[in-house]
Amino acid sequence: MDSMVARLLGPEIVLSAVLATDLGTVVADPTQLEQVLLNLAIKARDAMPDGGSLSIRTADLELAAGPAHQDVAPGSYVTLSVGDTGVGMDAELVERIFEPFFTTKGIGEGTGLGLATVYGIVSQSGGSIWVESEPGGGSSFTICLPRAA
Repeated sequence: MDSMVARLLGPEIVLSAVLATDLGTVVADPTQLEQVLLNLAIKARDAMPDGGSLSIRTADLELAAGPAHQDVAPGSYVTLSVGDTGVGMDAELVERIFEPFFTTKGIGEGTGLGLATVYGIVSQSGGSIWVESEPGGGSSFTICLPRAA
């Protein structure tokens, strides 16, 4: 999907991908995961009107017993992370971004369904998603999907 995402981003945004070569397997619809990646790339592009960089990373993750990140149970996972150098979000905004029809865009500019769709697909696949962001510091979305046996 490198070339598709690069065209979507345009020449002002530098795309980098660090993809693990020996990832575990997950049970998920590949077309829906492509939709997740495209929706996150579109959100990142919109957050970088003057250009910037977008990174996509994949990795296996082992969470041990104890306090887990964002209420993710201990176990074996595959992660997909999408990070940008955009305008970022404050904590109040981060709390609402997955709500259906919530948008910061003007009337006729956005539906508020992109991130709600991402959340729905990730949840349907048995996974979790969390966001790290701060105003002026970009945003990073991490999707955590259970690894299949």
